[in-house]
Amino acid sequence: MPPFAQTYDFDLVYRDHAQRVARWAAWLLGPSSDVDDVVQEVFLTAHRLLPSFRGEAAVGTWLFRLTTNAVRVHRRRAGRWRHLQHRVQLLQTAAQAHARNPEEHLDCQQDLAIASEALDAMSEKYRTMLVLFRLEGLSGEELAAVSGLPIATVWVRLHRARAQFAAEVERARRGAGTSSLTAQSR
Repeated sequence: MPPFAQTYDFDLVYRDHAQRVARWAAWLLGPSSDVDDVVQEVFLTAHRLLPSFRGEAAVGTWLFRLTTNAVRVHRRRAGRWRHLQHRVQLLQTAAQAHARNPEEHLDCQQDLAIASEALDAMSEKYRTMLVLFRLEGLSGEELAAVSGLPIATVWVRLHRARAQFAAEVERARRGAGTSSLTAQSR
């Protein structure tokens, strides 16, 4: 074993990263019933590959790559990403705590439905960047490490993701009435 090689305890990796992997999968995939399957697949793969993990990247970065690959495979098997309602429910539940009155609550629900529809319509590479940056709070540098892309490419993709999101929100608004979301997405 080379002097720089490190052994990783699978139980510790699972304990430290399972919730984060589940969050990633939920945002990238959608329904909770499928999230459990994807998380299981990620950790089965991690268990199989952990002995050969070289540690050149952080374990979290490596697990993110395994998660995106598992989500991609799952989507390919399941067809088009059609589980919009679950994601809307997750967002609605989070927004209910912030609504001050029934009218504001309804506005929040409409905005969340439009945001989910817009995310659903985006290309995967842009949706992933936007979700990790805006919803998971990863920095540009962390996105570069996680995605294996140069930092300049990350910022270009984020710029394009924001533009695509704004365009999709506008398209969804035309079909659902007005919303305050467009101003918030910029």
